[in-house]
Formats: sequence, C-alpha cells, structure tokens
Amino acid sequence: MEIKEEEHVYPVEALNALQERDEEELTHEQKIALENLSRHVKVDDVDTLEELYDEFTEIDDLKDKHIFKLLEVVPQHESTVRSVFSKERIKLDDSQIEDILEICQSIETVN
Repeated sequence: MEIKEEEHVYPVEALNALQERDEEELTHEQKIALENLSRHVKVDDVDTLEELYDEFTEIDDLKDKHIFKLLEVVPQHESTVRSVFSKERIKLDDSQIEDILEICQSIETVN
C-alpha cells in the first residue's frame, strides 16, 4: 500500500470515522485500529483537544507529530512523557516536561 497523503487527526476523530463505517467494509488494520481506539481514547471532546493543542504549541521544540502523540497518550507522569519522546531527536528539559504534565493534568480523561 502506498501512502499518498498524511494528515494528523485527533484520536477521537479517527475513532468516530471508523465507527461510522460498516464493520464489514473495514480492513483488518482498520478493525485493529478501531479496537485500540475504543479502548484507549483519553479525551472524547474535540473542543478540549483543540484547546490542548493550542497550549502545547506554546512549548518550544514540540512539532505537530509530538503534540498529536501527547493528545493520544495524555501522560500523567514524567516517565510517560519521557517514553513518548524516547525515540525522538528532541531533548526536552525539565521545565518543558513539567509544562506538558501541567497541561495534561488540567483535564479529565475518559479512561
């Protein structure tokens, strides 16, 4: 399969898009994604996700791919933030990690 275009979407948007489709039309990979998203979506309100996105953009060094990963995971502990960035080329300082945790802990999660 060839990737023609890549676009970041909020986890709840991906979940909603998959849920709207007839299950018989879903590919194997899409069924797995639906199952995972059903279990792991942390924030189910797009407005809240947009607010969080805006707050994350104020942190230097974070790119869109980092922000969307944080919105997917919504880390509550420093170790989780560090694991999200463990394979990335950026090095967050302690104050940036604290800012990320403060933003994530300011909202209520679904799960």
